[in-house]
Amino acid sequence: MAKITFLKTGAVHEIADGSSYLDFCQSNDVPQDFGCTVGSCGTCALVIEEGGDNVNAATEDEKDVVEMCSSDAHARLGCQLTINGDITLRPAEV
Repeated sequence: MAKITFLKTGAVHEIADGSSYLDFCQSNDVPQDFGCTVGSCGTCALVIEEGGDNVNAATEDEKDVVEMCSSDAHARLGCQLTINGDITLRPAEV
């Protein structure tokens, strides 16, 4: 089991390796905003402060959307993440 730590609240949750971050948040009432859920709106932009190697790589489409919706160079879209190990997250700068 991997652990997700939310810097904003200090909350820590366990998640099965290989799980979708989107599915996890929706199933566990985690306070993460999602809009379209398909990686085109940027509502769920976040930054992985620790454990960036423990998620799937960003696609070119995801990178394009992040560039339009966040000023944070290392932002990712939560709806596109697959968790493969421990990570620490914070909201992205918009």
